[in-house]
Amino acid sequence: MKSKITSVLRILVCILTVFTVMGTFGVIMADKLYTTEYLISQAEKTNTYENAYNSLMKRFSDNYSVSNIPIDVYEKSFSAEWMKSSIDEKIRSSFENREAVIDFTGAEECITEYFEEYAHEKHVIKDDIYEAKLAEAVSFAKKTALNEADVYSLDVMKRAGITGKLSRAVSLARKYKYACFGALAVLLIIMILLKRPIYWAGTALFASGILLAVPATVVIANNMIGKFSLKSFTTYTLVTGTLDSVVEIVQKTGFIILAAGIILIALYCIFGRGEKAEPKPEKIKA
Repeated sequence: MKSKITSVLRILVCILTVFTVMGTFGVIMADKLYTTEYLISQAEKTNTYENAYNSLMKRFSDNYSVSNIPIDVYEKSFSAEWMKSSIDEKIRSSFENREAVIDFTGAEECITEYFEEYAHEKHVIKDDIYEAKLAEAVSFAKKTALNEADVYSLDVMKRAGITGKLSRAVSLARKYKYACFGALAVLLIIMILLKRPIYWAGTALFASGILLAVPATVVIANNMIGKFSLKSFTTYTLVTGTLDSVVEIVQKTGFIILAAGIILIALYCIFGRGEKAEPKPEKIKA
């Protein structure tokens, strides 16, 4: 009877360890991924800065029939360096919960200069209509550039309340990170007390690795992320690139944990054979 109870306890502790390992991995991932540094690094890896700048110039070019402002005016107003600094500032300001400080001085000067040259050549009077058209052109340029710089749609997420929920969830995860480590330590101590800790720890790691590696491998093998459909090429490359990065991290971590589990089980099979077998109850002779 005692042997059966011990076996049941071992299985329960093993199952709890699997869930705790998965939870600890989730907490670590949340702590690593939802940061300014990670989002900026993904923008660099997915060529987002260049894509966003090219997309901005295309939007200005497509709007020429409405604005009558040549594309070279916008090319002088906004540079690739401006786009990079603006994207980084949008990300930082969102995490720091403040308004983004973005410099539009160059755009204002170039567009104003173009209007003045046009007015001089066409003998346009600088009246209220002229000033309104100039203000409208500058406002459109700023708004369009800001939309392109917000590559993660952080403003949209903020208005929808998603950013706040994510921040609270990640803060909670970070708060309980060490609690997860403590739980793993307690479960390991219980395994030691129940004997055969190497085998059961290996079994828990093996199961955890399977649960992480198999789904991630299926996603990668079927190119599920690549099948996403988004209108914006910049957003598409950034989102799919970021998700691919996350799935690869999950897959690699799963294989590492799986390998660790196999090694522990193998060590138990090699060195644990000498363990003293649990005594079986003697039969009572009649």
